[in-house]
Amino acid sequence: MAIPVLVTEDLRGSATTLGLYYTAFGAGSLLGGLATGHLHRWPLWPTTVGIVVGFGVAMLPLGLGAPVGLSLPAFALAGLIWAPYLPTSMAQFQRSISATALPRALAANSAVLVLAVPLGTMLGGPLTTGIGARRTLLLCAAATIALGLATGLALLARRRSGTGAEPTGAGPTPERPLSGADA
Repeated sequence: MAIPVLVTEDLRGSATTLGLYYTAFGAGSLLGGLATGHLHRWPLWPTTVGIVVGFGVAMLPLGLGAPVGLSLPAFALAGLIWAPYLPTSMAQFQRSISATALPRALAANSAVLVLAVPLGTMLGGPLTTGIGARRTLLLCAAATIALGLATGLALLARRRSGTGAEPTGAGPTPERPLSGADA
C-alpha cells in the first residue's frame, strides 16, 4: 500500500519510477529464490529469524527517506532476503511437527497467510493515509525487526533453558532429508 504513495507523493516519481521499484524487488526475489536451494544446510531457526530481521533492515531506507539511488537497491535487497522465507519456514514446519499433526499445522498456517494480505491492506491503507507512506514503511520495518529480534531472543532463552531451539518431530532432519514419503 505505501510504496506507490511513497513514490508518487514523497519522491515525486512517475509510474516508471514505481515500476523500477517493483522490478528491483522482483529481480531481488528472483535471485533470492535461486539462492534458496543453497541454504539447505543452514540451521532453520536462525536462518528464518535472520531473514525476518534482514528484511526489516533492508526496508529501513525507504522509511527513513533515502533517495531513490539508495532506496531502490535497498528494495532489491529486501526482495533478495525475503524470497527464502516461505521455503525456509515450510521446511521448519516439516522438521518440527510430527507427520500426523503436519497437515493441521500447515492448514492453520495457510489460513493465517491468506488472511494476512487483506488484513495488511485493510490496515495499511488507513495507516498510510494517517501517518504517511514514509512513516508507515518505517513503522513496518521497525516492527518487522522487533518481531525477528523478539523471536531470536525467545529461541536463545529456550536453548539456554535446555528445551532446545530446534524442536524435533517426525519430519526430515539433516540425516534424513525430506523425501516423497514425507510430503
